[in-house]
Amino acid sequence: MQRSYALQLATVIFVLASGCGQGSGTSTGGSGASSSATGTGQGGAGQGGAGQGGDNVGGAFVGSGGAGNGTGGGGGGTEVCDGIDNDNDGTIDNVDVGNDGICDCLRIATLGLAGVWGNGDVFASWLDARSDNGAVSLNDQVLTKDLLDKYQVIVAQNLSELGRTYSAAEVEALSEWVKAGGGFMTLIGYADPTERTNVNTLLGAFAMSYGAQQILPKNGEATIPVTNWVTHPVTNGVTRIGVDNGYPVEGTGQTLATEQGYDLLKAQEVGSGHVLMWGDEWITYDSEWTEHPEYQLELFWLNAIKWLTPAKNCQVTIPTPN
Repeated sequence: MQRSYALQLATVIFVLASGCGQGSGTSTGGSGASSSATGTGQGGAGQGGAGQGGDNVGGAFVGSGGAGNGTGGGGGGTEVCDGIDNDNDGTIDNVDVGNDGICDCLRIATLGLAGVWGNGDVFASWLDARSDNGAVSLNDQVLTKDLLDKYQVIVAQNLSELGRTYSAAEVEALSEWVKAGGGFMTLIGYADPTERTNVNTLLGAFAMSYGAQQILPKNGEATIPVTNWVTHPVTNGVTRIGVDNGYPVEGTGQTLATEQGYDLLKAQEVGSGHVLMWGDEWITYDSEWTEHPEYQLELFWLNAIKWLTPAKNCQVTIPTPN
């Protein structure tokens, strides 16, 4: 059966929408009603006034009370993918036009290669249909701060096929990126012990790793359902997901799923960021998406992506499963 995890890149376009204003604002000292905010820029719909008792002079708002801040954020504009909290709800770029649980502004990247057992793109098509942004492969890139800072979530799988290793400097860059708020998820399980080398090198920065013993081979054509889950945002509503020839997750972090005594899922908060380890790769396979309606694969991925995404950034509501 096919395991497909082809994600496609879509560029995030930074847009300044009507209602968010242009220009910059400066504030002067004082407290309470005596403080003032001066902003220059073009006001937009839904901006609110210049502040209590303020005036509109030549398109520039000047007033006391601080209702306008010079960036156009004072009145609750329309949220767009521009790195600004346009609607002042406390979350940046929380755009989901289709209400499908994937943030339209999400910046996601991948490391590694998808499986080679056949053809199919059910998972990739599912993701592409729900987000304006897909994912960009970083396989040929040196992991640096400048590179990693372009992304919010990175998913790694089958790193043994890359024909390269990761340097100490790259591991450090990944570690610092996670601490600053990045989300890093790893998959494994391609029946090749060598794939543990690269992924364990990267996970070593977080005191996490995959064990050497392959576990839970499937019975005939059916994967082994994982049915023991710990309550957590990633597992919310999930009761079954299949595995085959995976590896146990080990080290620091909270164990979220087990089967037949083996740990299959670990989650860890590192600084402001998150690391998530899944002990298999069949969650990207066409067969699991099309032949097992009893598995909650879509919900699992929605939960995982949301938890990995930085807090107060690109967070959207996950719809109730049908």
